[in-house]
Amino acid sequence: MKLVKSIMTLPALLLFAGILFFSGCEDPDEPTPTNELMEGVWEVSALYDAADVEKKDSVAAFFPQWIHMDDVNSVNSTMGPLFMWIVYGNSRFIAVTSKIDEVFKYADLQLTEGEWFIDKNKVVDNFTVEIKMKFPTMETLTEIFDIFNLNLPEVVEDAMDIIIYHRFKYVGVEINDDSPDKMVWNFTDAVEPRYNTKDQFGDPVLYQGLDINTFSRCSIVLERKAKSLTDMITDYTAGS
Repeated sequence: MKLVKSIMTLPALLLFAGILFFSGCEDPDEPTPTNELMEGVWEVSALYDAADVEKKDSVAAFFPQWIHMDDVNSVNSTMGPLFMWIVYGNSRFIAVTSKIDEVFKYADLQLTEGEWFIDKNKVVDNFTVEIKMKFPTMETLTEIFDIFNLNLPEVVEDAMDIIIYHRFKYVGVEINDDSPDKMVWNFTDAVEPRYNTKDQFGDPVLYQGLDINTFSRCSIVLERKAKSLTDMITDYTAGS
């Protein structure tokens, strides 16, 4: 009787085991959320302006353009000059290139920091990125803003360590499971820039001295890197 009972319950056991197995497996056809695909270390491989003209050599030739985007919304990069070009436009950027090394301190491996935000665990086509531009001294900041023909933000007129936050909402992003090691960012008319400093409490103070509509429309092509950002910088400086 025990043997018969075991045989009779075997199909039921197999069915139960099958249900547990398939319920614990993800659908292989389910696309990976965009935020997961974007995480990692990337290098700018191409940069195109609104007229589809390649600009990488003229804008981003100071240092390899790398960026690390992690799973806690942090950004660390060597893309400071590229973001400065996006913010201030081509003509103003060219006028200030002589100050790039002083501002971004590549000899000291000072990274450009920021944050990124996205609707997580979904497949989406846009995100937000905020970049912190730190100017080492008031003299440097004043000189650069003079070149740009801009007024200094009132909140920083008497400060020494100047940080301006440049946020871009609705930056288009193209990346998928078919090509997870290539990503394209699109700065189009749909992007909404916002520039601010922060007061002594950390509250944003809107900076109105810069026309937000003059940012550089462009497409940035990035390729995934296997090494960490720190390792790549170390290798680069050791070989230079």
